[in-house]
Amino acid sequence: MEKIKLALNYALMLEMMKAKGFSSPTIVALLSEGNEELLESIGEGIPSWKTLVDYYHLHKDKFHKALKEGYKISFLTKGALKSLLAIMFEMKEGVDFVDTGEYLDKVKFSSDNLQSLREVISNNWSIVVLEEDSEQASVVVNIELTHKPNF
Repeated sequence: MEKIKLALNYALMLEMMKAKGFSSPTIVALLSEGNEELLESIGEGIPSWKTLVDYYHLHKDKFHKALKEGYKISFLTKGALKSLLAIMFEMKEGVDFVDTGEYLDKVKFSSDNLQSLREVISNNWSIVVLEEDSEQASVVVNIELTHKPNF
């Protein structure tokens, strides 16, 4: 079964809420209420939560399915990918990975976190496993563009 596709901004806002410890029922309640002031306090630089509130009210079934079954981000730029890593896994550039300009190098994940990323990352990125440590349940990967541009 294909996962619901979410635009990047909705996915980042949803992941911010999850990172703050909000459960799915709480997220639904907050979006139903539409309390933008409270949502903005969650938001770490998100200019307007009204877009997510509006999206929720227009696409409730789709949003509930994304919460319950997961989702896939429709498209990610490299900057957005780095933001996603920061929000979902508290990773920092230069500490947890290196941006080589072309790809993200030596990104270390637990096996579970790597699976979580695989579930949401857009198809324009590929995860290339460099090292696996089954004892530590950790994996080191590169995250590369699936189709590299020819210049």
